Amino acid sequence: MVQSPVFRILDANLNRAREALRVLEDLARFHRDDARLATSLKEARHALDREARPHARELLAARNSEADVGRDGDLPVDGPRRLGEVAAANLKRAQEALRSIEELAKGGQPRLGGTAHAIRYRLYAIEKSMADPRPLLRSARLYVLLDPSVTRRPLARVAREAAAGGADVLQLRQKPRPDLGLARAIRAAVPDALFIVNDDPAVALASGADGVHVGSGDPGIRQARELGAGIVGATTHSLAEARRAIREGADYVSVGPMFATSLKPGLEPRGFSYLAAVKRTGVPYFCIGGITRATVRPEMGRAAVCAGVIAERDAEEAARAIRRRLTSGS
Repeated sequence: MVQSPVFRILDANLNRAREALRVLEDLARFHRDDARLATSLKEARHALDREARPHARELLAARNSEADVGRDGDLPVDGPRRLGEVAAANLKRAQEALRSIEELAKGGQPRLGGTAHAIRYRLYAIEKSMADPRPLLRSARLYVLLDPSVTRRPLARVAREAAAGGADVLQLRQKPRPDLGLARAIRAAVPDALFIVNDDPAVALASGADGVHVGSGDPGIRQARELGAGIVGATTHSLAEARRAIREGADYVSVGPMFATSLKPGLEPRGFSYLAAVKRTGVPYFCIGGITRATVRPEMGRAAVCAGVIAERDAEEAARAIRRRLTSGS
C-alpha cells in the first residue's frame, strides 16, 4: 500500500497538537487552578479528535514512525524549565501543528482544516492569558517574605524550602534596596512560584520577577504599572488605604498588621478590623504582621509570613504547617 504523504503529515501534526493541548490542559487545571481555561483546552482537543476520527484508517495506514528521518531531531532542553516556559513551548507547538494541519487539509478534509483554523486562533487568545501571572493570585494562600535581616541562611535556599512547603508567593524584602543578583538567584531557585520584589520595579523587571510590591514612599501603583512590572501589590493599614490601592489598580493588598511585629515596631496591630470589608471587594489579599504557626487562624484565609517561616530551623515544615492551618477551614 502506497503511503500518502499528506496523511502522514496530518497524522504527525494531529499527534503534536493533541499532545500539546493535553499538556496545556494539565497546566491550566493543576498549576493555575483555572477550570474555565482547562475546559476550553479540553474542548479544543476533543474537537480536533472528532474531525480526525473519519480519517482514522488513512491516518494510521500512513503512519511510519520508525522511518521518520526527523524522529531524533528534537533539540535537548538545557536544564529544568519553569512551568510558564513549558506552557509557552506547548502553545507554540500546538499553533504550528494546527497551521500545518490547516494547510494540508485544504485539499480533501475541509472540516478538519476549518477546526484547526478555529483552534489556532483560540490559542492566540489563550497564549496571552497564560502569559499573565495575575490569575495565579486567586488561588494563592501563603506568601513568604524573604528578608536577609531575619535569617543568616542563603535566601535562595530558604525560598526553595518555603516553596516546597506550599508557599505560593515569595517576596524579596531587602532594605534599603533589593540586590539584583540576589533577586535573580531567588527567581532561579523558585521557578514555579510567584516571585515579587519589594519597592523596586526596575529590579523586579531585570530579575524576571512576576511583579513588585509597593508601600508608602515607594513608586506608586500606577507608576509600577506604567513600567510594566507585572503584578503590583500594595501595603495597606486601613480600609481607606485598601480601597485607594484597589482604585489605583493594585492586583492584591496586604491587610494588617494583624499582630505586633518586630519588622514594623511603630505600627499598632489592626487585628481583623477591616479584613471582612477587604474580602468583600473580591481582590486578593494577604493578612500580614506577626503571623506564625502559633498565631495563624483559618479565618484569615490568606497570609503573608516572614520570620514565622524563614527564621524557623525547618522552613519547609513551618510553611507547610501554616498553609495547612489556613486551609483547614475551607
